[in-house]
Amino acid sequence: MNDDLARALIVGSLTAGGAVVDAHADHVDALLPPELATTLGLAEEVQIDFTGTAAGAVDGRLGAALVERVAARHLASPPLTALVLQPELPRPLPDHLPVLLNAVRAGVAQRSRETQRYLVATLRLTAHSDEVRSALATLVVRLHDGAHVAALPIERGEAHRLARLTDGERRRTTGALQRWVAVEGPRRLASALDAVQRRARRDLERLADYYASLDEEMRTAEQRARSPDERARRAAKRAALPDDLAARRAQIAERIRARLAATLVAATLVETDAERFDLPVRRRSRDGALRVLGRSADARFEGPACVACGVATLRLYLCDERLHVLCDACGHSGRLDAVRCAGCQPRAAALPPLVVDDPTQALRHRLVAARQP
Repeated sequence: MNDDLARALIVGSLTAGGAVVDAHADHVDALLPPELATTLGLAEEVQIDFTGTAAGAVDGRLGAALVERVAARHLASPPLTALVLQPELPRPLPDHLPVLLNAVRAGVAQRSRETQRYLVATLRLTAHSDEVRSALATLVVRLHDGAHVAALPIERGEAHRLARLTDGERRRTTGALQRWVAVEGPRRLASALDAVQRRARRDLERLADYYASLDEEMRTAEQRARSPDERARRAAKRAALPDDLAARRAQIAERIRARLAATLVAATLVETDAERFDLPVRRRSRDGALRVLGRSADARFEGPACVACGVATLRLYLCDERLHVLCDACGHSGRLDAVRCAGCQPRAAALPPLVVDDPTQALRHRLVAARQP
């Protein structure tokens, strides 16, 4: 089965790279373009064997150098496809959308039609600690503002050559992915992080028990010392226990330190028509406008992006100062002065710390207190 996967990877990669591939039961004969041959370190005419028995053929089995080079090439440059979703009949904006939780409508929505671009990104989230855990996740980013939106029906898409991502779209997408990883990464890998916390607490408990017993043994030995010199020597060894415990504790902390990483595995650029609704709103004495989109491909409505979490929301609060949009979860129940609003006081996306109860804390305080004169 594994060699079948290696065969599919090699044949698919060569075919996508423009090679002419003649597949047989146990090997393939391929004619490669010069650039692809140079990249993979192969001759332009090559036979790749998947049984390990053909003399003079390149080994294509799992674990062979060719498979590693092909996999590394794809990981270094994730595949990007482009699709167009055909529109369906447009829908009017329902009267109950969007749900304004602390503002009111100030007029009739203006309707227009436009093309929207999205990036469907597949990420591999990886938690690195004393062991490695990973999970795949797919999210959809709206490119004009970096909002996280609901899944698109890409299975109905048609392949099409589309314009490359602009610098602005790249910047917004990068920020959206970083923010999503910081918020959703710990949730998606919660079981792995919980396991790290359990192992950390277990190791610290064992360390506390060991040093507590060691301190008791040293205290008894110090009391039984027959000479002042021996007693002083044993007391000095016992006084060094807090520093030794701190060093061992630091070693455990470094060994189990959790690091979260995300790798882009594949991406799909999607274009589709959308109905745009510009809705006048008022918050206190301030007037503004909200943009709501109705995707023609699947008749789904999208609201503006929350400035705190980046999720497109149709249940929203507006801040007091500049009418920033915040979703129901991030809106502090409508108490949105300039200090509480994430748009007025931007905060960099950051992973939360992994907090572990330290069973050695009380022991460290006791050891330090015991060596005080």
